[in-house]
Amino acid sequence: MSTFEQETLWIAAKGLANDRAVQEVLRRLKERAVDDWASSPPEADAKRLDAYHMVRAIASFQSELTALAAEPDVVRFNRRLRKA
Repeated sequence: MSTFEQETLWIAAKGLANDRAVQEVLRRLKERAVDDWASSPPEADAKRLDAYHMVRAIASFQSELTALAAEPDVVRFNRRLRKA
């Protein structure tokens, strides 16, 4: 990936990570999954497992998005360390 493409990707990731609409959508999805789990009967294993996986997927997405958005800061920090 070229430097320009990398910078564009980082800017887009930072925009998504800080976007209020994206955060609200993820919050709603997580809330819906937790509500599905809480309102499911104990014997509904598949529904509970689906809700658990949804919450884990949302957390994973948020974590990767945050890491991608922070990459330019990490790269700058590492460059500074190499110069010292």
